[in-house]
Amino acid sequence: MRSTLVAFGFALASLPGLALADETGACIESAEKAQKLRHDKKLTEARPELITCSRDLCPQQIRTDCTKWLADVDNSMSTVVVRARDADGHDVMDVKVYVDGQLLTPRLQGTSVAVDPGPHKFRYELPSGKSVEDDVLIAEGEKDRVLRVNLPTDTGVPVPVTPEKPASGGGPGPVPWIIGGVGLASLIGFAIIEAPIQSNYSNLKNTCGQTPAGCTDDQKSSVTSLYAPAGILLGVGIVGVAVSATWLIVSAVTGHKAPAAAGMLTVTPLPGGGAAAGLAGSF
Repeated sequence: MRSTLVAFGFALASLPGLALADETGACIESAEKAQKLRHDKKLTEARPELITCSRDLCPQQIRTDCTKWLADVDNSMSTVVVRARDADGHDVMDVKVYVDGQLLTPRLQGTSVAVDPGPHKFRYELPSGKSVEDDVLIAEGEKDRVLRVNLPTDTGVPVPVTPEKPASGGGPGPVPWIIGGVGLASLIGFAIIEAPIQSNYSNLKNTCGQTPAGCTDDQKSSVTSLYAPAGILLGVGIVGVAVSATWLIVSAVTGHKAPAAAGMLTVTPLPGGGAAAGLAGSF
């Protein structure tokens, strides 16, 4: 009887040592697993192992290393927030989210969930069984990335996100600006030609114009030869600027793009020099 009691007492005395050895072995095993998982960028799986080997029960060196690695994993882990909408643009919460075939969350809560960095296939599943899949690249350390998904319609085809079109017709377009530019350039050309016309006319008036015989045709041609191009440039300039200004005013008032002008610019030489220009047609 006494020998039995001694043996039983010895067994009880050895239990703390055996338990401590088991805990130390578990710490070492968790640290080794965590290192491999960290190397493979499986951070969500590595984190529980690091928590295990960071406990006070673990040897100090292992606990110190695992605590440091756990902080590194928390910094490197990525998180996403999934948002789902129906065909009418309303938020939907009853959606299961799978990542690479593994359930990430059974229902959307609007909160962030951890995802390993790297390429993943996300699948968003409705209670009806219809689903939408998307390939997503998650960057290391990316926090609270919002993933938006449009849920499938009754036909099971995902609803694309279409940018809203502006209510207006998009402005007057480039045509009136081109017409106005041509008109302005023509007026500048007219001003350039008008200067020598006035200068030559003044010279003739003060020289041969003072003689009884008057100026010859050759002398007059220095002035009259410039009448036609000057008149054409003046006519084109006035019509171009007027059409451009009218077009822009109509577009600004109506808020829509004015239709292109259909017509033809005409230039008619006038007797004695000069020319008349006009625009025939309609808007």
